[in-house]
Amino acid sequence: MQIYIVQPGDTIYSIANAHSVSPERLSLENDIPFPYNLVVGEALVIIQPNRTYIVQEGDTLKSISLSQQIDIMELLRNNPSISDGNLYTGEELVISYADKRTGEIETNGFTYPFIDMSILRKTLPYLTYLTIYSYQYNRDGSLIEIEDTEIIQAAKSYGVAPIMYITTPTSGDNIDTEIAHIFVSHMEIQNRFIDTILLTLQIKGYSGINMDTPYIQPPDRQLYVDFIKTLTNRLNREGYSVTVTVAPSLFEAATGITYSGIDYTGLSNAANAVLYQLTYEWKYPYYLPISILPLDAVLHTLRKAVAQFSPPKCILGFTNIGFVFEFPYFAAITEANFINYRSAIELANNTNSKIEFNEPSHSAYFHYIGNAKEYMAWFKDSRAINSLISNSQELGMRGISIWNIMYFITNIWLLINAQFEIKKILL
Repeated sequence: MQIYIVQPGDTIYSIANAHSVSPERLSLENDIPFPYNLVVGEALVIIQPNRTYIVQEGDTLKSISLSQQIDIMELLRNNPSISDGNLYTGEELVISYADKRTGEIETNGFTYPFIDMSILRKTLPYLTYLTIYSYQYNRDGSLIEIEDTEIIQAAKSYGVAPIMYITTPTSGDNIDTEIAHIFVSHMEIQNRFIDTILLTLQIKGYSGINMDTPYIQPPDRQLYVDFIKTLTNRLNREGYSVTVTVAPSLFEAATGITYSGIDYTGLSNAANAVLYQLTYEWKYPYYLPISILPLDAVLHTLRKAVAQFSPPKCILGFTNIGFVFEFPYFAAITEANFINYRSAIELANNTNSKIEFNEPSHSAYFHYIGNAKEYMAWFKDSRAINSLISNSQELGMRGISIWNIMYFITNIWLLINAQFEIKKILL
């Protein structure tokens, strides 16, 4: 596998010929629609197939799986274009790639309940866990229901463990900063909350929960760890897992100063797993994300946190969401608009922009003019994602988590698939 950066004068045909792959497969694996327009600076993932199969009349996924001795999930991972089960006579499918995988990895994808089911089906073969966002809890220990039955069942049919994500209630951008104190201070509310979670897990068919860590007042630091320990013990006895999510702020990543209210070691010991979620600022369009910072600063913060965790319990979370903002930029005043990877490439193509790569932050970006104003688009491409995954593996972390999977980015999933065996815990 390699990542190739489009140069001036390149075409899909010249790149394919130079790397011994078909132009059809190169365009398919990098979401490049006909007429195959390329953007200078665009990062393409190129993976040479080792063994392929030409679809015959009457073939099905099951018959190909049996004749080619390949697991159906592996067949779908190698060929996401057949996720709907439709096969066409003469179509070339990848049975195996030339690259040898380096090990096993756990993968998690966040989704909203309203995800397009065709996108979900295309993504599920690449996932160990599907985390559904989100159940909010109230001060009395009750939960606010969401409509999630269909995607829970879909996840399980692909051997993916559905995870119930639990967050603090919000009003606009305002988070209830007192709720953690209420929970750790009142055992009756705490027990009601755990009972409600267990009932929901049983009724809905979830495999476990992911508990978003709220604002914790420093005096409540140990009480919150005790609460997570109680929660984990109760749920583990019933066969459910508990993950806690912690997210460094932009201030923490920039300064290396860790907020004293969170006991990273205590939470790691109390829960089954810890999701260390980078770039949580996607929720706040008036604040720049952590991805703007130099990668060294972000990795320094990550290493400090992992040193307090048990690395095999730790999952690295990052976003595939990009940002577009107007120049000049003023903190807390300029509003950023969110953009997905494919839309960023299309915007660069439509504005005749050249994509640059900021080495310090490991982010792709480009400038363009629209309505007589200057804008910058800033996003993560396959180079950035590959770097984050590599660093997580070097630190001994168990896996990765992507916010979010509402859009399918073929080349990012293929670069993960080419390098790792993706763990399935329900098959």
